[in-house]
Amino acid sequence: MNPTALQFGPGPWSSEQWTQWFFENTDNWRSIPWLLGASLSGAERHAISRSIAAFQLGESSEGKHLLKAAKLYASRSGDLDYERAIRRFIAEEQGHARVLGRFMDLAGIPRIKHTWSDWVFRRLRRGAGLEQSICVLITAELIATIYYAALREATASGLLRKLCDQILDDEAFHIRFQTERINLLRTGQSAWRISLAENLQRILMRGTCRVVWRGHASVLQAGGYEYASFQTACLARLDSILRPRSLLAWSGAIS
Repeated sequence: MNPTALQFGPGPWSSEQWTQWFFENTDNWRSIPWLLGASLSGAERHAISRSIAAFQLGESSEGKHLLKAAKLYASRSGDLDYERAIRRFIAEEQGHARVLGRFMDLAGIPRIKHTWSDWVFRRLRRGAGLEQSICVLITAELIATIYYAALREATASGLLRKLCDQILDDEAFHIRFQTERINLLRTGQSAWRISLAENLQRILMRGTCRVVWRGHASVLQAGGYEYASFQTACLARLDSILRPRSLLAWSGAIS
């Protein structure tokens, strides 16, 4: 765990604290053992190539719609540090894309420019307000925690396993960052409205699971999942963060 996390305590953190955490977390990437090389067998490369390329593309988003919504929120709320924190969050996600791309280059896996699943996620974010954008992000990041754990088990590559470990550490904090903010956005909302939003998020998760399974079944199966267990795991993680009291225990458990 990043020393800043220990310094700040269990949370919730301020936007200024999150900005500092994102800056300092960059240092964790210096320990990646690139000299090991990709070290993929032909069978491993075949199993993960299309899947990892799709995730690499998804991580590379510029986050224009999210940043627009964050800027508007920061201006209205007076929390100007929130925009800075979102910029650092986007930069960290793009950092994941860069290191995955570097691994793909070492492994001889071609990069791709379009997938229909990436198009769907971009459409969901377009024109959405901050709360809706965060719901989409949380859905993607919860699924990513299961995906990267499965990808880690799909090959014996020491480099890829280390990359997955680091991304999983980051994603645990990304989920905490987004969940703290959505809880703040929902403060003062009526119980029925929050319940409706949570049920819609469960529907989104179910639909997203179908999309992800279609494109990434080989990697997820290598991690021990069939479709039913994959969907169950995703919904269980979503339910865990819809209960704020369990957030910190959950994020610590996967980091």
